[in-house]
Amino acid sequence: MAKNETKVMRFVEKELASNPQIETSALYEKAKNVDSSVADLSLRQFNARFPLQVKRKKSLARPRPKRARPARRKSATANHRDAVREAFLRFAEDLTSAEEKKDLVRVLAGVDKYVDQVLQQTSASRGS
Repeated sequence: MAKNETKVMRFVEKELASNPQIETSALYEKAKNVDSSVADLSLRQFNARFPLQVKRKKSLARPRPKRARPARRKSATANHRDAVREAFLRFAEDLTSAEEKKDLVRVLAGVDKYVDQVLQQTSASRGS
C-alpha cells in the first residue's frame, strides 16, 4: 500500500484531469515516481485504489439529466378494458347467484348478452 495515499491520489486526480485517456499502466509508472511504495501494489490494485476512485467521484459529482416520464393517465384502451372486465364480472356474479339448475340454464342461455357487451367494447377500442 502507498505510504502517502493522499499525495498519490492528488497526483492521479491532476493527471486524469489533464489527460483523461491516459493508460492505467502509464499512470502507474508515473505514480511510482511520486511514492515508491506504489510499486508494492499490482497494476490491478493500483487501478482500484486510485484511478477508479477518482473516476467514480467525478461521475457522481456530475449531475445526470432527468428523463421525462410520460404522464400516467387512463387511456381509452384502459377504459374499454375496464368495461370488458365489468361484463365478465357481471356474468360470473349471475352464474354464482343461480340457486337452481333452471337459473343456471337461464344465465347460460343469456350468454350472448355478455358477449355482445364485450364485442361492443372491443370494437369501440379499435376505433379510438
